[in-house]
Amino acid sequence: MHFERGFLYHVFNRGNNNEKIFFNNANYRLFVDKIDYHILPFADILAWCLMPNHFHLMIHINRESIFDITINQSIGKMLSSYARAINIQENRTGSLFQQHSKAICLNGNIKLKPAWFKRMGATIITSGNEKFDYPKVCFNYIHLNPVHAGIVFNIEDWRWSSYHEIHGNETNIELVNKEKLKSVVPL
Repeated sequence: MHFERGFLYHVFNRGNNNEKIFFNNANYRLFVDKIDYHILPFADILAWCLMPNHFHLMIHINRESIFDITINQSIGKMLSSYARAINIQENRTGSLFQQHSKAICLNGNIKLKPAWFKRMGATIITSGNEKFDYPKVCFNYIHLNPVHAGIVFNIEDWRWSSYHEIHGNETNIELVNKEKLKSVVPL
């Protein structure tokens, strides 16, 4: 993954062989704590969602490295330390995550030219002439992921996303930089 200061990225990975990576609420909380420790020194979190077999982060890069440690290395440490904890908990061995995490630049990649996307359950076809707000589409995609996966019927019913944090619902998780979010993704 290549990150540049000042750019916005959608970072995601899933369980190896599409297997579960979260087995209980404590696992979700542990991963949130690891995001706090490993990502926040480098980037602002604008949205996040943890699903049973994958995760999504929308981040704005503030610095690419700190004391000779890059954000890539920090993400790798986050995933490997979490995988070690789960392997011990579940008495398993081997890779928990797919080999390569993905990072898509949302505000600097002119190669992205979607032909369609879903809004409110309807497929929208674009001609390529419309202004396509990638950050807003990604933000909505991340939060609607549990609904689209059929885990919950309403977005507010999924505890493990930034939806509650952003909308002021009671939560003890504070990852999102709401001021940066307002400037990047008008809600």
